[in-house]
Amino acid sequence: MSRASGALKTALAALVVAIVGSGCWEQVDPYWFPQMKQQPAVQGLEGPGAPLVPPDGTIPLGGIEPRIDHPAPAFTPEANALLNPIPSTPESIARGQEVYGIYCIVCHGPDGMARISDELPVAKRMAEGGMPPIPLAAVPVYTDGFLFTKIRYGKPGMPGYPHIQPEDRWHTVNYLRTLIKGATGE
Repeated sequence: MSRASGALKTALAALVVAIVGSGCWEQVDPYWFPQMKQQPAVQGLEGPGAPLVPPDGTIPLGGIEPRIDHPAPAFTPEANALLNPIPSTPESIARGQEVYGIYCIVCHGPDGMARISDELPVAKRMAEGGMPPIPLAAVPVYTDGFLFTKIRYGKPGMPGYPHIQPEDRWHTVNYLRTLIKGATGE
């Protein structure tokens, strides 16, 4: 009896394995059980599913900064008249240092002096191309509005960073005032 029950258990186990095995991932009939990986790929920024362009005349929820249409926006009177609405607190300076570390340090270096070295590969490459990054030594003579606008629009050899939120640009100006000695913002 034990031999017959052992054979029955083995046959039953083989039947279970055959049934379960037939339902394995690649063995299912795609007509009845289509696999997710066999669906058409949808690319987020291409074709009919591309992001919609906002209608003309609309303004983002947070508003937009007025654009300065001038060949050198940072040198305009309206740029120089901008006042920093963010007080220079330790929190503001820390946030400015964080933003500087993300966007500015690759060219201007950790001390703002744009020394060409292997630690600053972007600055080194720019220098090899004939346009070395400018040290930030002149920061003390510029107004906060000038620096804010310079970060937004850039200049020849420096990209503009309009995608940095205005508040973070002001924090960066506060940080620059502590990074470059003698930078008071008057």
